[in-house]
Amino acid sequence: MSNEEKQEKAKKPKRNWGQSQADYLAAMEGKQVTVALTDGKALKGELIGVDTYEVFIKQANDLEIMINKGAIKYLHPASGE
Repeated sequence: MSNEEKQEKAKKPKRNWGQSQADYLAAMEGKQVTVALTDGKALKGELIGVDTYEVFIKQANDLEIMINKGAIKYLHPASGE
């Protein structure tokens, strides 16, 4: 590794991956999201809460759902957001 590469690497902040997830989910709270599950299903609703092991969404029919994070493949803003 060249000296320039070492300097460039030193400039980049180290990422705390657990905090990145927390920040992302906190920013999504109160917004419409799509949650893709490992079984191939997808759920849509407002992200109303997050804790260590679960996320909570409220669907359009007012049904509140607790989803274990281990069952989530990915989560993203719902289309049109």
